[in-house]
Amino acid sequence: MEIQSRPYPASQPSSMNGIIQLSPTQQKAFDLLVGAIKTKAAPLVELRSPPALGRGYGVTSILRSAATQFGVPSLGVSTALAHDAGEGQALKALYAAAIASLEKHGLAVIDDLDLAVAPRSVRRSRTLIGDIKGAGDLYNWEVAPSPAMLIKSLSDAAASAHGVIVFSSVEDAHLAFINTPLVVTLGESTVEDYGAILKSVLREQGSVDEEAIYSLHSQLSPADLKAATARVLAKQSSVSTEALVSSIRDELVSVSAVAPEEVEPVDLAEYPGLEGIKEELERNVLFPLENPEQAKKFGLTPKRGVLLHGQPGTGKTTVGRWLANRLKGKFFLVREMMLHADIIKVFAAAQAAAPSVVFIDDADIVIGGWRPLDGHRGSDIFRFLLGRMDGLTSRGKRQRETGDVVVVLTGQNVHWMAEMLLRSGRIELWLKTKLPEPRQKHAILRKYIKDDPGAMELLCKNGEVPDVKAAAQASDHFCCADLRRVVSDAKMLAAWDRSSDAKILEGSTYLEKAAEGVRRMQDEVKSSARNLYG
Repeated sequence: MEIQSRPYPASQPSSMNGIIQLSPTQQKAFDLLVGAIKTKAAPLVELRSPPALGRGYGVTSILRSAATQFGVPSLGVSTALAHDAGEGQALKALYAAAIASLEKHGLAVIDDLDLAVAPRSVRRSRTLIGDIKGAGDLYNWEVAPSPAMLIKSLSDAAASAHGVIVFSSVEDAHLAFINTPLVVTLGESTVEDYGAILKSVLREQGSVDEEAIYSLHSQLSPADLKAATARVLAKQSSVSTEALVSSIRDELVSVSAVAPEEVEPVDLAEYPGLEGIKEELERNVLFPLENPEQAKKFGLTPKRGVLLHGQPGTGKTTVGRWLANRLKGKFFLVREMMLHADIIKVFAAAQAAAPSVVFIDDADIVIGGWRPLDGHRGSDIFRFLLGRMDGLTSRGKRQRETGDVVVVLTGQNVHWMAEMLLRSGRIELWLKTKLPEPRQKHAILRKYIKDDPGAMELLCKNGEVPDVKAAAQASDHFCCADLRRVVSDAKMLAAWDRSSDAKILEGSTYLEKAAEGVRRMQDEVKSSARNLYG
């Protein structure tokens, strides 16, 4: 069956005859898609967003435009919702509609296929080893079979009928179970796209310099740009460049910045062993950030790449909490399970709020490095960070205009990070957290007791902190987190004795017993690890 297409005037306004106006980059992807359909290049064609950039780039608009071009129904979530009787019925309904379109037109177009047939299985996650085909989602052990079943059956039907199935999906778990489709991938937005989008949205409601917007915020999707414009128009009758930049920045910062009230307040001056790190950060990072006039006068710039490294529990995350409270809305956190697209937005928000700090906790795990498993090319996140840190440390004109963004990374083992990330110029300040010394352990134990009302009541007499000498001696090679555990376990021991009418011991005795218990547990873990790994 020959697939018939209709004339498609891409330059028409979006409101005319239901035709969707496409940006230049979207138009290129549309033309490739139409060509693949007309030539029947493959029975299965997938349209994808730009790699690692997430949603909002126009996949749905292009698929709807393709459906209009060839006079076929646009199938997807609405098709499944018309038969709201569980995932099984949604699968059958979408299959039937696609087969009917395939038999009548030689073409079926399906948007968000996996969301339509298996919505409960869709989750935000990323692979551990990049783009290796067949790896699937290594955080996602349970993969719903419905999307792969539907794609496989429709692909077979299209091949038999010499037709084409065009689809998009939210995730890529199905790729582990089917042959790779012909893929048409949307490109990233360009300044020309920004101009076309703003022209279509604004009409006569303002004039905006798209080049200025793009130079400051090139990471925006078409959906992001339209939403930012809509927020301005909700408050005023026209849009200016300044108002649009403000709207974009306010949204980025409000979504991504860590609010101080969300973080446990800490004062590094009260943490024995972290005073030196506090002084280094105060002098080399915070002073030029918080005193822009002096920094400009004397040509001072903060260290833009900072590495905090040391054993687990030695205070690296505590430093992050201190920075979050100190910077008040200019602190941005990269979390372990973030998608690449989310990390891109975090850096964009930090740039919008500059001067600011991006804090990447456990960077040796989050980022990874050059690994044999993926051909030594590194993860997408790793490569993105390399390029980003080069840009942050370039000290060029744009950096001087938009302000400083400091990247603080923490890691247990710097050997897990590639040398190209750690080289001078990217990491400008190395700070090592250490296990507390004997005298510091005394002070830390006393601090944890004083800061804990339950510990003060259960372990102290007349408000006096008990002698912690024996507990400190039993805490050889303990980190700060271990010492906090000692106080917590001592509270539990004391509370248990009180509730069971046992003999009440001195607070110092409970602390010593708790330290010995933590020590025994650590010894058992080390022994098990030696037996397991040799």
